[in-house]
Amino acid sequence: MPQLRLEVQPMTQERFSALEARGLIQGFLPAEVGDAPRQNGVSVEEVYSTDPRFGGHRLIRVGFDRSTVALAFHSDREDLILINDGRPQKPLILVIGLHPQEEFKSRIAHGRLSAEDVWALELGFNDPRLSFFTMNAFTPHCEWTPPGPGEPNVFFVTEPKDLDMHPVGMGEYSLTVAYPPGGG
Repeated sequence: MPQLRLEVQPMTQERFSALEARGLIQGFLPAEVGDAPRQNGVSVEEVYSTDPRFGGHRLIRVGFDRSTVALAFHSDREDLILINDGRPQKPLILVIGLHPQEEFKSRIAHGRLSAEDVWALELGFNDPRLSFFTMNAFTPHCEWTPPGPGEPNVFFVTEPKDLDMHPVGMGEYSLTVAYPPGGG
């Protein structure tokens, strides 16, 4: 039997591009927002989706520049991948309820919701521990950026191909984000 000895080579941009040109891999290009139409400050562009025979899954590239808090939840998990090639962009804030949606809804309905039940977290990019995570099902959340000029955020989300989204009815409550931290 012939034995082929393979010499290890470093991954370089040239080799990476050669693999892409052959259709063997597909890189994540966070700086490319693409031509996806923007609706209310958000554009979503599907990078790929899998064949449903093997389980529906997709990767999307999100361009985000919205300064309203509109909590929602999904019935299944999604993964956020916050990578950036160094291009400047506006801060990205994750607004997240600290209770699963049923408890969160109960607190709203019974007038027991407080600022301690919701966090507004400034997310960082390219941090191996903090920039890649799964948003669990039924977690009220949304992204937010400060109003005004600046480049939109671009990040990736992997999720089931037909993932639902349910707005969280806030009843008499409204949420705002004080940015910069400690500011008005």
